Amino acid sequence: MRDRWFAIGCALTFSVLVAGVEVSAEQALPKLILSLGNDSYLPQRAVEEATGAQVRRDLGSFDLTDFSLVILSNISYGNLPSGVQKGLVDFVQQGGSLLVTGGSRAYGSGGYAGTDISAILPLKPTRDDWLPHPFGPTLILQPSHPIIQGVTVLTMAFFNELDLNSGAIEIAQYRKAAKAAFAGGGDPGGGEIAGGGRRPMALIAESRSGKGITIAIALDLTQTGNWKDQNRFVVNTVKYLMDRSTLGPPKPRK
Repeated sequence: MRDRWFAIGCALTFSVLVAGVEVSAEQALPKLILSLGNDSYLPQRAVEEATGAQVRRDLGSFDLTDFSLVILSNISYGNLPSGVQKGLVDFVQQGGSLLVTGGSRAYGSGGYAGTDISAILPLKPTRDDWLPHPFGPTLILQPSHPIIQGVTVLTMAFFNELDLNSGAIEIAQYRKAAKAAFAGGGDPGGGEIAGGGRRPMALIAESRSGKGITIAIALDLTQTGNWKDQNRFVVNTVKYLMDRSTLGPPKPRK
């Protein structure tokens, strides 16, 4: 009888250690976000409060499909963990969400052109696509999109020059010397380029691959100046992607 009650007590207090997190056997693990690269723009506490997820910066002992969302922030293809290089396409196609931001080590300038990953990106990497631009207005093409709600986007200059990939939906666009529609006002159908300005270039786009979803942002979010709504934009975007991911949370392991 004593042995029986001891066994029951052990079952009630049993816990498992997963990647350094002690979790009750009856307690669900939180959803996970894998953030790689320079994510100094990411308001981690606000993201975790809005999503109930835990932000991690390495795979640890987890499989890639244990994560709900992967964020690649200005990180070159060569610096991705091998598990991410080999598994990211399958991760998205199985229902995971992906967020990619721009910079000198992103997209084509980061070595993604011609890789398997380039095929699932809404914005197509080309060689050396990180180029200087004069500050120009941001045209919001999808003003009702959830990631734009409550956000005013300022003029931008630091981004990768990228074309839309097949099947992608353009959310925001750079138009130098053009009329622009900002969130909360303006005419998203306008935008005649005055004085022979640069051609319109995609800044934010979305696409689906299999069961998953990807948002690509051409901007280097560490170089957006005094953008007061940046944190809200980032939280909106992460929450939008988390709500649509069908992967995670990981199952407790003994």
